[in-house]
Amino acid sequence: MNLANRADPNSVNRNSVTDEKLYYLDLNTPEIVQPIEPRDWVVEKPKFVQVEVVEVVNPKRHPISFQVYYRSPNANVYLGSFGLFPADNPGKFIVATQNKVKSEGVLALHFVRPANAEANDTVRVGVRRIKLVSVP
Repeated sequence: MNLANRADPNSVNRNSVTDEKLYYLDLNTPEIVQPIEPRDWVVEKPKFVQVEVVEVVNPKRHPISFQVYYRSPNANVYLGSFGLFPADNPGKFIVATQNKVKSEGVLALHFVRPANAEANDTVRVGVRRIKLVSVP
C-alpha cells in the first residue's frame, strides 16, 4: 500500500474524524484519519478497534476491503484488515489493537481500491466514528 498520503498525527486533515456524523470513503477519498481523544480512551487497554459501516453504494458489487492503522509521531502500525461480504453489506467490524494503540496518535481507516474499479464507477461507503473497545 502506498502510504505517501498518510497523515501526520499533529496536522489537521480535511478527512479528520472529530464528531459523531457519518464519514464517507470512495475511490477519490480513500482514507479517514481520527485523532485519539480522551473520550475514545474509555478502557485502560482497548483490545479492538471497531468500525461501523452503515451505508454502502456499490452497484457493480466490487470487492470492498479496508486496512486499519495506528499512527503516532514514532510509529505507523498496521493493525489489520477486513472486507464487506457481500460487497454491499454494511455491518460492525473489529480489528485487534495488538496492545499497540496508545492514548495519543491517530487511527486511520484506508479504503483499498478494488483492482477492477474504473474511474467512473461508483463505490461509496459511509462509516461512523471509529471506536476503541474492550469486547466485540
